[in-house]
Amino acid sequence: MGGMQQKQHRKAYGQSAVEVGLLLAVMVGVAIATMSITGTSTEDVYCQVSSAFGGSCGADTPLMQEDFNDMSDWKVVAGSWKNSGGVLHGNSGEGRIFAPPINASDYTIDVGMGRLTAGNGYGIFFRADNITKVNGYTFQYDPGLGGFAFRKWVNGNEIDKPIAFAKAPTGYNWYNTNRQVQVEVKGNTFTAVIDGKPVLTVKDSTYNQGGIGLRTWYGTQADFDNITVRPTR
Repeated sequence: MGGMQQKQHRKAYGQSAVEVGLLLAVMVGVAIATMSITGTSTEDVYCQVSSAFGGSCGADTPLMQEDFNDMSDWKVVAGSWKNSGGVLHGNSGEGRIFAPPINASDYTIDVGMGRLTAGNGYGIFFRADNITKVNGYTFQYDPGLGGFAFRKWVNGNEIDKPIAFAKAPTGYNWYNTNRQVQVEVKGNTFTAVIDGKPVLTVKDSTYNQGGIGLRTWYGTQADFDNITVRPTR
């Protein structure tokens, strides 16, 4: 009797899977049939159908997530970096560390916690290529300059003049404060946001693809945690 009940249970499960498959096919068919009217892309159709079944895609699917419990995939190019209690520490001097490669052009970097405790600032690399002699960009949290800057890098050297700069508000608290830092990269437009407030935007078309990293300099001591990179939509 138990065996019969078990077989019946399996049969019911199989019918359920078939029904779900048929429903999925109908939904996809209807969605594609209306694409020419609504202008919706095939990627958006997939995302809508996937979401209906509890899935995720597109901007909801991170390209990278890092909590620094294990930083073995990161590449230290210069300086002293260490993982302590799931937090990445960058110490004084010129430091550069890069995440595993990201095969994307447009993405948004969210640094859940960036905390400067000493020195003249830290930077977030993006669209970085050839990391030992890096080409790319940085957004820089830069009390040494008294504000926020986007810089361009060529063959491992930053160009002297920032491609964009914004002075920080009077009395800005640079040190020992946990900041949420976001860099949105979309086409030739880059926007930096700190604690939910846009601080700087610039346009530049020199580099169109590459990964992310972090930088320290001139006596910097800084901590980082909970970095997420998502496609920019």
